[in-house]
Amino acid sequence: MRPFTALPANALAEVLGVASDLDDTLTVHGALHPEAVVALHALSRAGVPVVLATGRPVGWAEVLARLLPVRAVVAENGAAWVLREASGVRAAFRCDAPTRDAQRRTLDALVATLSARFPVLRRVEDWTVRATDVALDVGERARVPRPVVDEACAWVRAQGLHAIASSVHMHVSVEAPDKVLGLQRALQDLGLDSTQLPTKWVYVGDSPNDAGPFGALALAVGVRGVEAYTGRMTMPPFTTEGGAGEGFVEVARAVLGARGEVLW
Repeated sequence: MRPFTALPANALAEVLGVASDLDDTLTVHGALHPEAVVALHALSRAGVPVVLATGRPVGWAEVLARLLPVRAVVAENGAAWVLREASGVRAAFRCDAPTRDAQRRTLDALVATLSARFPVLRRVEDWTVRATDVALDVGERARVPRPVVDEACAWVRAQGLHAIASSVHMHVSVEAPDKVLGLQRALQDLGLDSTQLPTKWVYVGDSPNDAGPFGALALAVGVRGVEAYTGRMTMPPFTTEGGAGEGFVEVARAVLGARGEVLW
């Protein structure tokens, strides 16, 4: 993988915004990295819009959009997004409510069978605030071996549905997970030019769950540790020296420095 320091300075000077994963990118052991939060505020003060893109549920996205200095939070791997607006927040979805209800019935039936075949996979406790997929714990409280996760994902795909795994969760959905599409739709909803996403936005992530943005954005960056997943991604990102939290700070500092700003 290429080091982040190899990314041309002139490319950073033209950055219009920063998109970022949440878990193990902005967080360390489940808690927001304090300096990463400072970096979010610094980017906001400098007029650099930040949009998060996570597998976490839309209910979480509503809270994150209210509490963090971000313009939007894309949730459930691109199936939903929450915009921060003057009067609060607004949630939007890729498909309508009747379609989501039908998909939920399909998912509930399939996941019941999946859990019987792979008893080690347990549904996460945030399912009541999740609208478009089912998440199973593989690395948050549980420690599920990666070969088991891979086998379970393959079984789901053989049933005609979609499965993807991050460092903490395995996600099962009827529609294909697509963080890039979610980011594009969120930018459009914000009135920003989504056609600039591939060349003028930085994306920061940590795992194969970010493979879509890593492949679609020229300025894709993985925090240290992402190199462990090299074989699972067609387009490896630039890599920071710092790991979770620290790597995001590294990227924010470079983006601000290219604009003549400082992090603090």
